[in-house]
Amino acid sequence: MAEHLEDKDSLSRQANAAFRKSAWRVIKRAKFHGTPVVIWEDGQVKEVPAEEMEARLRKKSEAEGWEAEG
Repeated sequence: MAEHLEDKDSLSRQANAAFRKSAWRVIKRAKFHGTPVVIWEDGQVKEVPAEEMEARLRKKSEAEGWEAEG
C-alpha cells in the first residue's frame, strides 16, 4: 500500500498537489487584496492574516518535503 501512495501519478498525490496549489493562490489573492484567509481550525472559523498563512504553509511544506510555491 505504501508503494502505491508514493506513485507520482496516484490520484491522492495529484489531489494533494491541487490542494496545495489552490492554497498558494488563496494566500496570494488575500495578500494582494489585504484581506485575511478564512479557515476552519480547532472547531471554529478563524480569520488568519495572509502572511501568517504563508508562513504556516511554508513550514508545512518543508516538514512534509514538498516544494513551496508562493
